[in-house]
Amino acid sequence: MDTTRITTEIVELLCRISRQKLREQDITPLVVFVTALISILRGVMIIDRTIAVEEEERLQKTLKAFASGDRDRVELIQRLVKGVSKQQVYFNPTELLTLTAFFSESEKLLLIGSGYEMSAADGHIDMREQMYLQSIANRLGLDSRHIAVLDTLFTKEGTLDSQAFGEVQALLDPSFFESRDPVFGKAAKHLLGILDRQ
Repeated sequence: MDTTRITTEIVELLCRISRQKLREQDITPLVVFVTALISILRGVMIIDRTIAVEEEERLQKTLKAFASGDRDRVELIQRLVKGVSKQQVYFNPTELLTLTAFFSESEKLLLIGSGYEMSAADGHIDMREQMYLQSIANRLGLDSRHIAVLDTLFTKEGTLDSQAFGEVQALLDPSFFESRDPVFGKAAKHLLGILDRQ
């Protein structure tokens, strides 16, 4: 994501979600990504009306990885989690599209892949979670073949398109994320490891 393309619309949305006026140094591509990530993960958790302990643990683990021990960032992420839940950003496609407007295809795939990981955290993927993720992925404009790869690997249903799987692996190559915060590369490596084990 190109920092120069963080629009006033994104800044206003982040301020509204966090319920505070954010400083310029707070509004980074990482914070925008984490806000979108929180929205999707919360959406997956809530859509089946049952929040499993494993899902709550998965959310905390994911957010801890993205906070990377930075106290200011941890505090901001906590505010974003509360704001996303209070304002139900996960059910507002317009706000999700605003947050992800300048994400690369790889970043969008990382978001949706993390959503699938959350969905599988409690041992099975509920059909409502699956439909929610497919709907979001379609709205984000992801290649339907790539969505099908995630779907097949996590639900263990259907036939895997090996060519599309190769494309997904290439899009999630950690080296692609090197120019961003190192946490992106770690997240991509983590997701690739899960996909390879499925």
